[in-house]
Amino acid sequence: MRFIYARVSTAEQNVDQQVAELVKKYGKAGDILTDKASGKDMDRPAMQKLIDKVRTGDTVIVADISRLGRNVLDVLTLVDQFDKKGVHVIVDALGSVDVTSAAGKIVLSTLAAVAEMQRVEMLDKQSIGIARAKLEGKYKGRSADVRLHSQILELLAGGMSMRKVAVEAGCSLSTVQRTKKAA
Repeated sequence: MRFIYARVSTAEQNVDQQVAELVKKYGKAGDILTDKASGKDMDRPAMQKLIDKVRTGDTVIVADISRLGRNVLDVLTLVDQFDKKGVHVIVDALGSVDVTSAAGKIVLSTLAAVAEMQRVEMLDKQSIGIARAKLEGKYKGRSADVRLHSQILELLAGGMSMRKVAVEAGCSLSTVQRTKKAA
């Protein structure tokens, strides 16, 4: 069975373009799995589902190594796990190279390191930009959601527990605690 796996880093990004390109090039897959999550680790719902579903003889197709992840160790471990299961991993950006092959593993190691380096560089640049903006008084962090805070305070006033308020309001427990403390 062939699987297509596509990933974008944020919910605002669109994963459909990756999927469409892969389907166009490789044809319909038995299953298409997509994540809208950072590649910093493997804690992604569709990735975990993919790992559980693949069997000997299956093929996983991805657009780029960075779509698998942006942590060298995680990517190498994942591909090794697939290889031990007898699952092939095709990376389209490499000209359809199977990274579970001997030559593919060399390319994989190098490009996985590059993907991780790109993520680290991006975070460094972001940090530098935020620090500069703070010094210039242009960055104050995210603004508080007044409606959310009002809703939290109403639910707490109604006697609801902080955990239940967090679930009801769709926020974290720490947000409820901070809101209560600030009130």
